[in-house]
Amino acid sequence: MRSFKLFDRLLGRSAAPAPFVAGEALGAMQAAMEAGRSCILPKGAVIVPEPKHPEAERIAASIRDFPEDWGWTMKGYKMIHTPSGFVLWVANQDYGLAEVYSNGGKGDFSKPEQEIIWPAVEGWLARHKVGFTGRLPKARITGRSGTFWCFAKEYPWAGVGDSPEEAYRAWRHAISAQARNDMKPGEYLQVRGATL
Repeated sequence: MRSFKLFDRLLGRSAAPAPFVAGEALGAMQAAMEAGRSCILPKGAVIVPEPKHPEAERIAASIRDFPEDWGWTMKGYKMIHTPSGFVLWVANQDYGLAEVYSNGGKGDFSKPEQEIIWPAVEGWLARHKVGFTGRLPKARITGRSGTFWCFAKEYPWAGVGDSPEEAYRAWRHAISAQARNDMKPGEYLQVRGATL
């Protein structure tokens, strides 16, 4: 021991502790524990229990962290992890979650596994709602020489009519199946499609 460290120790002066490097310290502790030796954890260390259901944790983490990797194979029933081809049955919470096998069979997850996976699935479903909300997008109406056009950027259809109301009505019937319920029998509306 060097003399100035000895004096510091004898006089009760504390030297600055060495900086804690997480990777090095944890690697050394893990090696010691695997060898069967005891080790002292640094002050403030948090011990995280090993997951009891690692497969469920991985599925939930994938759905939460990489939602763009998931899509529908059957809307409202089956989700697919596109990179791996893993299919998950998510029809409703009462039935439960299940893995869909390539032969069409299903392997149900246990209740504790479902409790881990289902919140991530609900979050994904909330972002990827199925169906029409019933609300039409905002449309633009332009007119020239007595002919009016109605269109919206989201749809490749334009309604044409002699008045703004006729143009909007034609456009609305072109993009919404619900709006077609109020069409009169034998009524024809003029609609144009965009060329791509």
